[in-house]
Amino acid sequence: MKLKQLPLSERPRERLFREGATALSLAELIAILLRTGSENKDVLGLSGELLHLFGGLKGISKASISEILQVKGMGKAKVAVLVAALELGKRLMACDTNIESERDEWRKTLSYLCRLLSEEEREIIVSLFLDGKGGVISKERVSYGGIEGAFLDVKYLFRKAVRLDARGMVLIHNHPNGTLRPSREDIMLTEFVERSLSVLDISFVGHFIAARGEWVQIPPGYTA
Repeated sequence: MKLKQLPLSERPRERLFREGATALSLAELIAILLRTGSENKDVLGLSGELLHLFGGLKGISKASISEILQVKGMGKAKVAVLVAALELGKRLMACDTNIESERDEWRKTLSYLCRLLSEEEREIIVSLFLDGKGGVISKERVSYGGIEGAFLDVKYLFRKAVRLDARGMVLIHNHPNGTLRPSREDIMLTEFVERSLSVLDISFVGHFIAARGEWVQIPPGYTA
């Protein structure tokens, strides 16, 4: 049924106010962002087309601006609103844990960060700084590289750990090529960080690799 054929009370925006955002489908939520459709499709039809063309919300979030602009009916204004909304969602997931709030146990933070990083097309390194009970004091993207790798300023990393009075640290990085096998550089970095943190009396909990929605820990003594 087309949007114009729906009773006013059943249209996406009205349902959002009445039932809450969780009651709406993905197409309805996107329709609220787009506001209007194209010449041949109403806004719900255009939303459904986007989901179909890109294989769902995840596909839309990974599409480039130029790719979305190629969809008939998606002008710059619509694309700007859609891309901005998706970016806000990504930043919400990646925002730093408030030190004053209840601290997440590091394994929970590791789980969602690995899922998030495994979707990135460039290599990123994230560090979790932990308290003595394994709670996350802070999380920070410490390197943003290219497809082939990322540079890590280890001096900055160690200074940050000391400044936060961290008792533990976790390193996480992604492999855009999809492999979970540690490289020689990954192993060398793991060994160096572990040795250096021991001098600072900070526990190195582990170094994790994320790819394809999965993750593995580089085991102690592992050789490539």
